[in-house]
Amino acid sequence: MSRPVPQIITRLRADATVASLAGARVFAEHPPQDDVLPIVVITVENVRSFSDTVGLCHQKVYVASVNVDIICDTRGRSEDLQEAVEDSLIGYVSADAEYPINGITSDEGASWQLVDPKDGSDERGYWCEQTYSVTYQRI
Repeated sequence: MSRPVPQIITRLRADATVASLAGARVFAEHPPQDDVLPIVVITVENVRSFSDTVGLCHQKVYVASVNVDIICDTRGRSEDLQEAVEDSLIGYVSADAEYPINGITSDEGASWQLVDPKDGSDERGYWCEQTYSVTYQRI
C-alpha cells in the first residue's frame, strides 16, 4: 500500500458527506468479498519520485496516480458518492509526520460502467472510476 493511502481513507471516512453515502465502506486495494453496496476502493497505479531542494533541505517528492473505484446500486447514488469523494479530495493537504500530502488533483473525468451480476440476478451495480494525482513527500 502506498504511503498516502491510509491518509486518504481516513479523510474519506471522516468526511460527513462521504460517510453519509458510504459509511465506513472505504477500502484499500482489496475490499471485502461481499455484495454489500456502496463500496469505495482506493488503488495506487504507479508512483513517480524526484528530488527537490527547499532552502537548505533536500526532500524526496512523490506523485502517485491513485484510482478511486465506486460501486453503488443506482447511477444516482454512484454520482452522488463520486461528487462527494471528489469534493473531499481535491486540494487536500495533510500534516502527516512522515509522508505529508501536499495536494490532490483530478487527472481526468470519471468513467462509468454498468455492472451485471454473474449469478443471473437483477442486482446490477454502477461502477465509477476516477484517477487522481497525489503529491506527497518523505520527511
